[in-house]
Amino acid sequence: MDQSANTTKDVLATSVPLFDPSAMPLRQWCSGSREDPLTGLVAFPDFHTSIPRALAAELEAGGLVALAIGDVDGLKEHVEQTNATDAASFGHLAGNQVMARLGATTRTWFRDQSWAAACAATFGGDEVIIAAAVEDPAAFHRALCGLRDRLTEVLPTRVSFALAVAGPGHLPAERKGNAWKHEFTDHLLAAVDRCLFAHKAARRTAGTEGGVIAVTEAPGTGAADALQPLPGPDQVLHVTARPGRLGGRPVLLLPCQGPAGLRGRRLRVSFPQAGPRTLVVVSAVGQAALPVDEGADAAGVALVLGGIREAAQHSVPDDLSAALAAAGADWAVLPEHERAQMLHLITESADPQVRADRMAAAVVACTRSPK
Repeated sequence: MDQSANTTKDVLATSVPLFDPSAMPLRQWCSGSREDPLTGLVAFPDFHTSIPRALAAELEAGGLVALAIGDVDGLKEHVEQTNATDAASFGHLAGNQVMARLGATTRTWFRDQSWAAACAATFGGDEVIIAAAVEDPAAFHRALCGLRDRLTEVLPTRVSFALAVAGPGHLPAERKGNAWKHEFTDHLLAAVDRCLFAHKAARRTAGTEGGVIAVTEAPGTGAADALQPLPGPDQVLHVTARPGRLGGRPVLLLPCQGPAGLRGRRLRVSFPQAGPRTLVVVSAVGQAALPVDEGADAAGVALVLGGIREAAQHSVPDDLSAALAAAGADWAVLPEHERAQMLHLITESADPQVRADRMAAAVVACTRSPK
């Protein structure tokens, strides 16, 4: 019986629960691996042996792969607090109980995902790794948010994650033999792990809660389809930005797709040890770039991006809307700034005839504009 389906009380009945190996959290990848006896996840030695070949095969076939590492926030403090207040606790039993519950919850969550190829493994003493072949980086981020939220409900501590998505462009140019597969995987693991540590350190410095999900780039140069979208209004995204240059000016390259258009997009950006500022993010060959005054450390910068709800566009007056519909004209064919100018002139018209003439001109402009 797979104990990940049992109640929380059952999972914590012993510090080392027994799991059904036939229900291990893996699909195609890491088949035949041993399970970690505490969490019921794939044991890291077997994961580390098998996953390089799986990642390389998926990338060489033109797919995307996502890799995430999760780390329990404040596990040491929880163990010390439990040992000091619970006479029935000894050693690191409290830590074992947390990891057993983390493993059980992760296994249940894993079964709910639709990935054709994926696995979940242990990493270090209190970390978990999720690897998957994905089609949509944003969907993987959302799935990870779901796991984070489930763990928040059942654990006495929070779990923070970092992730990266790699595409075929991230593969090294020289790929002779098999050694490169392990080297590539280790570099990917290292990038995600450094991102996780940087954001946990920033969280401790700021005194904020854990449970963040941070995004970094995979090592190398990939296409924009491996990047996350920028946060929408009222959304927050934790990222590690790397230094670069755009037109000779220093920028921070974000692991996000660049905004459409030439005007860029405004975001609230929080730097380490500094409050949030409203800055404009531009696009650099499809990647979001944040112009800065000075270059940053090559290791990258932990940032918090906040989406801004822009002021609502002026609505089209009823009489103009009727005139457009009668002429079969599409208001959206005009550039935004031209629409704004026309609306201003129409709504500020003091004379009805002047208003009618300006509306007629707007209709003509819409019918003549190329679609």
